[in-house]
Amino acid sequence: MVFAGQAILEAIIIGKDVEGGIVEVSDHASDGDGNVKIYLADPVPGFYEVCAMFEHGICADLTTQTNVSFVWRPA
Repeated sequence: MVFAGQAILEAIIIGKDVEGGIVEVSDHASDGDGNVKIYLADPVPGFYEVCAMFEHGICADLTTQTNVSFVWRPA
């Protein structure tokens, strides 16, 4: 869980290359699979501009991916 409640996800920063890593971000108020809005499969390190509204919360599931930062603000 990144944030519970309405928020805007502005960016995702991937700091390390992890083979087969996955970043999945859902519009969900708690842990678990919700309304998946962002799915990055095997992302390379870098800054990913998102600018997406999340109505219920920002919930991130990371599969083997490490060194991930989320830039967000309450809506």
